Amino acid sequence: MGLMAGYGLQLWPILQDMSQLRDLYGQLASTFVANAGVQQVFGVNDYETARWLSQSMGQGTIGYQTESHRPGDMPTTGTQVTGRDLLTPDEIMQMTSNALNRAGFAGGSNS
Repeated sequence: MGLMAGYGLQLWPILQDMSQLRDLYGQLASTFVANAGVQQVFGVNDYETARWLSQSMGQGTIGYQTESHRPGDMPTTGTQVTGRDLLTPDEIMQMTSNALNRAGFAGGSNS
């Protein structure tokens, strides 16, 4: 696929899921995805593909507050920060194609 780009050609493969890509290309499947100019996703129905997509999207930082009460003392409030997947695999599998593309996974990484 990288050689094709040198000739001004673009390939637009359509795959059903990530296991199909791995079955076709074996260990080169990750190179295939890394060289893609656009990755567009519609209706993810299998966990492996949803997990790949979740990992591709990355994580965000969220903050939350905790409060503890001990008898006889004033309540104690603490602020915590943790990382969270932007979308978990199960959240991805519950989304419609339109919602998934609005979530930001219709663009390319190698423009």
